[in-house]
Amino acid sequence: MPAPVLHCTVRRTESTLELLNALFTLSDDPDFEPLLLDTWSPGAPAEEEHDMACLAALLDEPLALRRPRTGHTPSKRLTWHCSIRSSPSTALTEDDWYDLALDVLDATGIDPTGDSTACRWAALQTAEDRIDIVATVVRQDGRWVRLHNDEVFARFACEKFSRDRAASVR
Repeated sequence: MPAPVLHCTVRRTESTLELLNALFTLSDDPDFEPLLLDTWSPGAPAEEEHDMACLAALLDEPLALRRPRTGHTPSKRLTWHCSIRSSPSTALTEDDWYDLALDVLDATGIDPTGDSTACRWAALQTAEDRIDIVATVVRQDGRWVRLHNDEVFARFACEKFSRDRAASVR
């Protein structure tokens, strides 16, 4: 059986800002400049300098708005992180990475297609062979996203993307 073309891991963390800073500064490849592929809000150019504190605050805004309404102390690990790495034999274009990120966001429920109040997210290309998707787990309408088996669904989306891509190349 051939090795998977894409390797996907999902985890949670406490600080959106610390995660974004780590992703942008701790690149595996010193010759690669990390870039912001896209966000939940269209129009952020990937070439511009990005202020990670501002991006983290924007991603976390639904959580900050939820706190006063509920009066509850939020649980820890509110930032969702999906890392996807391609095998050395697979070269993906920026458009491929973008399409894959949207597939994973849809499959996991972070940003289902057509849901205008879904979670806020940012897709970053942190190496030639890797993207990282960062999202908060509170939707823009203030509700918690329903994450059940999100890593399984992310892996299924990666497998489907690999199969569809292989079929289109033939």
